[in-house]
Amino acid sequence: MLFGQNMKKALAARGYRHCKSDEEFTRHGDYARNLQYAFSKEYKRGRDKVVDIIFLGVDVLNEKLVLGFFRENLSIENGVLENADTSIPLEKFSIDEFEKQIDRLIPKSDPLRRRSDRSEKF
Repeated sequence: MLFGQNMKKALAARGYRHCKSDEEFTRHGDYARNLQYAFSKEYKRGRDKVVDIIFLGVDVLNEKLVLGFFRENLSIENGVLENADTSIPLEKFSIDEFEKQIDRLIPKSDPLRRRSDRSEKF
């Protein structure tokens, strides 16, 4: 992948890594039309468990790197908290642009905020 090691370092600096549980979200070129690679980060507080997943894929037809973000509370049924995506044209791709888009994509709020914090927009 273009600048692959630098992208992994940028995500690792934010606490994201690729692990065995991410394989279910990763699609390889053998049987998939679109290639995709997933990184995750877990948050735990008591019985609550929230998982952030960052997806990296390439839209070959439109020549874009696609970045997706998914946040889910695994402690409750249908616990989707965030779902967003963005893309970077490959001709404008740089590590700086990648980091800028990742910063815009990942919410700054605490995914395990307490019920007393409901006034905060998630």
